[in-house]
Amino acid sequence: MLRFDDFRLDPEALQVFRGDVQLDAPPQVVEVLGYLIENASRIIPRQELLDRFWSRAGTGGDAALNTCIRRIRTLLEDDAEAPRYIQTRPRSGYRFIGMPMVDTEQRTPPPRRSITLRLAAILFGGLAIGCAAWAWGGGTLVRPDHRIAIEPAQGLCEYVLFPHFNAGLRESLLAQVSHNLPAGYSMASDSKHADLHARVSVRQTEQQTVVVLTLVEEGKGRLLWSGEFSDATNMQNYVPLQRSLAKRMAMGLTQALKSRS
Repeated sequence: MLRFDDFRLDPEALQVFRGDVQLDAPPQVVEVLGYLIENASRIIPRQELLDRFWSRAGTGGDAALNTCIRRIRTLLEDDAEAPRYIQTRPRSGYRFIGMPMVDTEQRTPPPRRSITLRLAAILFGGLAIGCAAWAWGGGTLVRPDHRIAIEPAQGLCEYVLFPHFNAGLRESLLAQVSHNLPAGYSMASDSKHADLHARVSVRQTEQQTVVVLTLVEEGKGRLLWSGEFSDATNMQNYVPLQRSLAKRMAMGLTQALKSRS
Protein backbone atom coordinates (compact mmCIF):
# COMPACT_ATOMS: atom_id res chain seq x y z
CA MET A 1 0.00 0.00 0.00
CA LEU A 2 1.40 3.41 -1.01
CA ARG A 3 0.49 6.40 1.19
CA PHE A 4 0.97 10.15 0.94
CA ASP A 5 -0.91 12.91 2.78
CA ASP A 6 -4.46 11.53 3.16
CA PHE A 7 -4.27 9.35 0.03
CA ARG A 8 -3.83 5.57 -0.12
CA LEU A 9 -3.02 3.68 -3.31
CA ASP A 10 -3.38 -0.09 -3.64
CA PRO A 11 -1.15 -1.17 -6.58
CA GLU A 12 -2.58 -4.70 -6.68
CA ALA A 13 -6.28 -3.79 -6.64
CA LEU A 14 -5.59 -0.64 -8.72
CA GLN A 15 -7.61 1.54 -6.35
CA VAL A 16 -7.06 4.98 -4.81
CA PHE A 17 -8.59 6.19 -1.55
CA ARG A 18 -8.75 9.59 0.08
CA GLY A 19 -9.33 8.91 3.72
CA ASP A 20 -11.87 6.08 3.70
CA VAL A 21 -13.47 7.11 0.40
CA GLN A 22 -12.54 5.27 -2.78
CA LEU A 23 -11.92 7.66 -5.67
CA ASP A 24 -13.19 7.04 -9.18
CA ALA A 25 -9.97 6.37 -11.10
CA PRO A 26 -9.36 4.25 -14.23
CA PRO A 27 -6.93 1.37 -13.53
CA GLN A 28 -4.28 2.70 -15.90
CA VAL A 29 -4.32 6.09 -14.15
CA VAL A 30 -3.67 4.27 -10.87
CA GLU A 31 -0.87 2.22 -12.47
CA VAL A 32 0.91 5.31 -13.79
CA LEU A 33 0.49 7.16 -10.49
CA GLY A 34 1.87 4.16 -8.60
CA TYR A 35 4.87 4.01 -10.93
CA LEU A 36 5.58 7.71 -10.36
CA ILE A 37 5.38 7.24 -6.58
CA GLU A 38 7.59 4.15 -6.57
CA ASN A 39 10.22 6.07 -8.57
CA ALA A 40 9.91 9.35 -6.66
CA SER A 41 13.69 9.53 -6.28
CA ARG A 42 14.18 10.40 -9.95
CA ILE A 43 12.70 12.15 -12.97
CA ILE A 44 10.85 9.65 -15.15
CA PRO A 45 11.30 10.44 -18.87
CA ARG A 46 8.19 10.60 -21.04
CA GLN A 47 9.62 7.90 -23.29
CA GLU A 48 9.97 5.53 -20.34
CA LEU A 49 6.28 5.95 -19.53
CA LEU A 50 5.32 5.53 -23.19
CA ASP A 51 7.40 2.35 -23.50
CA ARG A 52 5.95 0.88 -20.32
CA PHE A 53 2.25 1.78 -20.61
CA TRP A 54 1.60 2.64 -24.27
CA SER A 55 4.12 0.52 -26.17
CA ARG A 56 1.54 -0.38 -28.83
CA ALA A 57 -0.22 2.98 -29.07
CA GLY A 58 2.00 4.35 -31.84
CA THR A 59 1.62 8.07 -32.44
CA GLY A 60 -1.43 8.12 -30.14
CA GLY A 61 0.73 7.37 -27.11
CA ASP A 62 1.73 10.99 -26.52
CA ALA A 63 -1.88 12.15 -26.39
CA ALA A 64 -2.82 9.23 -24.12
CA LEU A 65 0.03 10.08 -21.72
CA ASN A 66 -0.99 13.76 -21.61
CA THR A 67 -4.57 12.75 -20.83
CA CYS A 68 -3.41 10.36 -18.12
CA ILE A 69 -1.28 13.01 -16.38
CA ARG A 70 -4.22 15.46 -16.48
CA ARG A 71 -6.47 12.82 -14.91
CA ILE A 72 -3.94 12.15 -12.17
CA ARG A 73 -3.76 15.85 -11.35
CA THR A 74 -7.57 16.11 -11.33
CA LEU A 75 -7.75 13.04 -9.07
CA LEU A 76 -5.28 14.55 -6.59
CA GLU A 77 -6.60 18.13 -7.02
CA ASP A 78 -3.08 19.08 -8.04
CA ASP A 79 -2.19 22.29 -9.90
CA ALA A 80 0.25 21.99 -12.80
CA GLU A 81 1.43 25.58 -12.23
CA ALA A 82 2.05 25.05 -8.50
CA PRO A 83 2.26 21.27 -8.10
CA ARG A 84 2.20 19.46 -4.78
CA TYR A 85 2.47 15.96 -6.22
CA ILE A 86 3.21 15.73 -9.97
CA GLN A 87 5.91 18.02 -11.26
CA THR A 88 6.55 18.46 -14.99
CA ARG A 89 10.20 18.81 -15.94
CA PRO A 90 10.29 20.49 -19.40
CA ARG A 91 12.00 18.34 -22.03
CA SER A 92 12.73 15.77 -19.32
CA GLY A 93 9.61 14.10 -17.93
CA TYR A 94 7.69 13.90 -14.66
CA ARG A 95 8.50 13.45 -11.03
CA PHE A 96 6.40 12.70 -7.94
CA ILE A 97 7.30 15.36 -5.39
CA GLY A 98 4.86 14.41 -2.62
CA MET A 99 6.03 12.80 0.59
CA PRO A 100 5.34 9.02 0.59
CA MET A 101 4.76 7.65 4.07
CA VAL A 102 5.64 4.31 5.58
CA ASP A 103 2.62 1.98 5.65
CA THR A 104 1.93 1.63 9.37
CA GLU A 105 -0.29 -1.37 8.70
CA GLN A 106 2.70 -3.45 7.66
CA ARG A 107 3.67 -5.98 10.29
CA THR A 108 7.09 -6.03 11.94
CA PRO A 109 9.26 -8.72 10.33
CA PRO A 110 9.57 -11.82 12.53
CA PRO A 111 12.93 -12.68 14.15
CA ARG A 112 15.48 -14.59 12.09
CA ARG A 113 14.89 -17.77 14.08
CA SER A 114 11.15 -17.59 13.36
CA ILE A 115 11.80 -17.15 9.64
CA THR A 116 14.08 -20.19 9.62
CA LEU A 117 11.51 -22.34 11.39
CA ARG A 118 8.75 -21.21 9.08
CA LEU A 119 10.85 -21.95 6.00
CA ALA A 120 11.60 -25.41 7.34
CA ALA A 121 7.91 -26.05 7.95
CA ILE A 122 7.00 -24.82 4.47
CA LEU A 123 9.65 -26.99 2.82
CA PHE A 124 8.63 -30.05 4.83
CA GLY A 125 4.96 -29.47 4.08
CA GLY A 126 5.68 -28.95 0.38
CA LEU A 127 7.69 -32.17 0.28
CA ALA A 128 4.86 -34.10 1.93
CA ILE A 129 2.28 -32.69 -0.47
CA GLY A 130 4.52 -33.43 -3.44
CA CYS A 131 5.00 -37.04 -2.36
CA ALA A 132 1.27 -37.46 -1.85
CA ALA A 133 0.56 -36.01 -5.28
CA TRP A 134 3.11 -38.32 -6.83
CA ALA A 135 1.55 -41.37 -5.18
CA TRP A 136 -2.02 -40.31 -5.98
CA GLY A 137 -1.16 -39.72 -9.63
CA GLY A 138 0.51 -43.10 -10.01
CA GLY A 139 4.01 -41.66 -10.10
CA THR A 140 3.09 -38.61 -12.20
CA LEU A 141 4.03 -35.23 -10.79
CA VAL A 142 0.93 -33.00 -10.52
CA ARG A 143 1.50 -29.44 -11.74
CA PRO A 144 -0.09 -26.62 -9.73
CA ASP A 145 -2.94 -24.68 -11.30
CA HIS A 146 -2.49 -21.24 -12.77
CA ARG A 147 -5.08 -18.59 -11.97
CA ILE A 148 -5.88 -15.93 -14.56
CA ALA A 149 -7.35 -12.46 -13.96
CA ILE A 150 -8.78 -10.47 -16.85
CA GLU A 151 -8.03 -6.83 -16.10
CA PRO A 152 -10.44 -3.97 -16.97
CA ALA A 153 -10.05 -2.91 -20.59
CA GLN A 154 -8.08 0.27 -21.18
CA GLY A 155 -8.98 2.86 -23.81
CA LEU A 156 -6.07 4.44 -25.69
CA CYS A 157 -8.01 7.26 -27.38
CA GLU A 158 -8.62 10.88 -26.43
CA TYR A 159 -12.35 10.35 -26.91
CA VAL A 160 -14.74 7.48 -26.33
CA LEU A 161 -17.32 6.51 -28.94
CA PHE A 162 -19.24 4.19 -26.61
CA PRO A 163 -18.80 4.84 -22.85
CA HIS A 164 -19.60 1.24 -21.88
CA PHE A 165 -17.88 -0.56 -24.75
CA ASN A 166 -14.74 -1.52 -22.79
CA ALA A 167 -16.69 -2.88 -19.81
CA GLY A 168 -18.94 -4.95 -22.07
CA LEU A 169 -15.95 -6.25 -24.03
CA ARG A 170 -14.31 -7.46 -20.81
CA GLU A 171 -17.50 -9.19 -19.67
CA SER A 172 -17.84 -10.99 -23.01
CA LEU A 173 -14.17 -12.01 -22.93
CA LEU A 174 -14.50 -13.28 -19.35
CA ALA A 175 -17.51 -15.42 -20.32
CA GLN A 176 -15.78 -16.83 -23.40
CA VAL A 177 -12.50 -17.65 -21.65
CA SER A 178 -14.05 -19.20 -18.54
CA HIS A 179 -15.82 -21.83 -20.67
CA ASN A 180 -12.76 -22.78 -22.73
CA LEU A 181 -9.84 -22.90 -20.30
CA PRO A 182 -7.44 -25.84 -20.75
CA ALA A 183 -6.65 -28.18 -17.87
CA GLY A 184 -4.44 -26.65 -15.19
CA TYR A 185 -5.93 -23.15 -15.49
CA SER A 186 -8.77 -21.41 -13.67
CA MET A 187 -10.22 -17.90 -13.42
CA ALA A 188 -9.39 -15.65 -10.46
CA SER A 189 -12.08 -13.43 -8.99
CA ASP A 190 -9.61 -10.55 -8.63
CA SER A 191 -6.00 -9.62 -9.40
CA LYS A 192 -4.77 -10.40 -5.89
CA HIS A 193 -5.31 -14.13 -6.35
CA ALA A 194 -3.88 -14.45 -9.87
CA ASP A 195 -0.43 -15.34 -11.16
CA LEU A 196 -1.33 -14.56 -14.78
CA HIS A 197 -2.94 -11.32 -15.95
CA ALA A 198 -4.77 -10.78 -19.25
CA ARG A 199 -4.67 -7.07 -20.15
CA VAL A 200 -6.85 -5.49 -22.81
CA SER A 201 -6.26 -2.18 -24.62
CA VAL A 202 -8.75 -0.66 -27.07
CA ARG A 203 -8.30 1.84 -29.89
CA GLN A 204 -11.50 2.85 -31.62
CA THR A 205 -12.57 5.11 -34.46
CA GLU A 206 -15.84 5.36 -36.33
CA GLN A 207 -14.31 3.11 -38.99
CA GLN A 208 -12.38 0.50 -37.05
CA THR A 209 -11.93 -1.00 -33.58
CA VAL A 210 -8.53 -2.49 -32.69
CA VAL A 211 -8.00 -4.53 -29.52
CA VAL A 212 -4.69 -5.81 -28.15
CA LEU A 213 -4.73 -8.64 -25.60
CA THR A 214 -1.56 -9.43 -23.63
CA LEU A 215 -0.82 -12.17 -21.11
CA VAL A 216 1.63 -11.14 -18.37
CA GLU A 217 3.16 -13.20 -15.58
CA GLU A 218 2.63 -11.71 -12.10
CA GLY A 219 5.70 -10.59 -10.18
CA LYS A 220 8.19 -11.05 -13.01
CA GLY A 221 6.18 -8.78 -15.33
CA ARG A 222 7.18 -11.10 -18.19
CA LEU A 223 5.13 -10.88 -21.38
CA LEU A 224 4.03 -14.43 -22.24
CA TRP A 225 1.81 -13.75 -25.25
CA SER A 226 0.18 -10.91 -27.18
CA GLY A 227 -2.42 -10.77 -29.93
CA GLU A 228 -4.08 -8.01 -31.96
CA PHE A 229 -7.69 -8.22 -33.16
CA SER A 230 -9.63 -5.75 -35.28
CA ASP A 231 -13.02 -5.33 -36.94
CA ALA A 232 -15.17 -2.64 -38.52
CA THR A 233 -16.98 -0.39 -36.03
CA ASN A 234 -20.78 -0.52 -36.16
CA MET A 235 -22.01 2.86 -34.94
CA GLN A 236 -25.60 1.61 -34.70
CA ASN A 237 -25.08 -1.49 -32.56
CA TYR A 238 -21.74 -2.32 -30.96
CA VAL A 239 -22.85 -5.45 -29.05
CA PRO A 240 -22.18 -7.86 -31.98
CA LEU A 241 -18.74 -6.27 -32.31
CA GLN A 242 -18.02 -6.92 -28.63
CA ARG A 243 -19.02 -10.57 -28.94
CA SER A 244 -17.09 -11.12 -32.16
CA LEU A 245 -13.88 -9.60 -30.79
CA ALA A 246 -14.25 -11.39 -27.44
CA LYS A 247 -14.69 -14.77 -29.17
CA ARG A 248 -11.56 -14.33 -31.27
CA MET A 249 -9.58 -13.01 -28.30
CA ALA A 250 -10.65 -15.98 -26.17
CA MET A 251 -9.61 -18.42 -28.90
CA GLY A 252 -6.20 -16.77 -29.21
CA LEU A 253 -5.67 -16.75 -25.44
CA THR A 254 -6.74 -20.35 -24.87
CA GLN A 255 -4.51 -21.53 -27.72
CA ALA A 256 -1.59 -19.66 -26.13
CA LEU A 257 -2.32 -21.34 -22.77
CA LYS A 258 -2.50 -24.79 -24.37
CA SER A 259 0.88 -24.23 -26.01
CA ARG A 260 2.37 -23.50 -22.56
CA SER A 261 0.98 -26.67 -20.99
